[in-house]
Amino acid sequence: MKDEDLTPRQLWRKHRMRQVMLFVTIPGVLLGTASITAAYSAGWMSPPPPKPACSPVVVPAPARASFTVNVMNATGRNGVAGQVASGLAKRKFTVGGISNAPESWYVTQSAVVHHGPDGLDQALLTASQIPGAKLFADSRKGTSVDVVVGLAYRDMVAIPPRLKPIPSEVKVNVYNTTFKTGLAKTVADEVAGRGFKVKEVTNDPLRTMQLGTAVIRYGEQGDLAAALLKGHVPGAQLVKDGRLDATLDLVIGNAWTALTPASEVPPLPPRPKQPTPTVARPCK
Repeated sequence: MKDEDLTPRQLWRKHRMRQVMLFVTIPGVLLGTASITAAYSAGWMSPPPPKPACSPVVVPAPARASFTVNVMNATGRNGVAGQVASGLAKRKFTVGGISNAPESWYVTQSAVVHHGPDGLDQALLTASQIPGAKLFADSRKGTSVDVVVGLAYRDMVAIPPRLKPIPSEVKVNVYNTTFKTGLAKTVADEVAGRGFKVKEVTNDPLRTMQLGTAVIRYGEQGDLAAALLKGHVPGAQLVKDGRLDATLDLVIGNAWTALTPASEVPPLPPRPKQPTPTVARPCK
């Protein structure tokens, strides 16, 4: 009902009710505020405790060669994906595919590392190699990660000094180029007996015919491993090829006789103890 429809007596009662409500409400609010302030001042009431600071969880990093890293170029500059892939291979990562990212992907960071629920640690380890890299979680299965190189990419972190490998860290394929059946198996067993990890044992897939004792084929990352194996193979010739990993090919030639006697193999240098690599899982 509007005020103009009320009688003078009804208007007086409505006005009086408003005065009463103001008289009761305003002092109550002031009194309540003062009471709370006094309680805080007297220490009767304490503010809620601050939430505990979240600390990242530090865990051992996965082995670098235990998962696959695919590299995609989103910079618009030719050859960047191959450059990053080569850098990851030098750092002992297992590189899978190398390609351009879809044209619709606009990446302003140095890199974005895509990973699934099971690949967080792998993504953290990979991202640590590229300053400014960020993570992106998707629904993929397994531990493989994709590195999408972005516009801000300049370089990777420095590679720490390499340690000379020991036989158990060197993977060797043993290939036969002679007419002596079973020679590859015999040599492979002897090489494995020296502590090397033997992979393929068969005739040379390149179908070469070696007239010397042996050829050791290796890539850029296998130079130290090749030098180690050469100490066990008298007269071996070192041949560098374009492989990205550190695997070696021991190609047996027609002048093969035997491995260098173990007593004549140069001793391994002492190795300093290395800290266990770790990654820091971010707070949730």
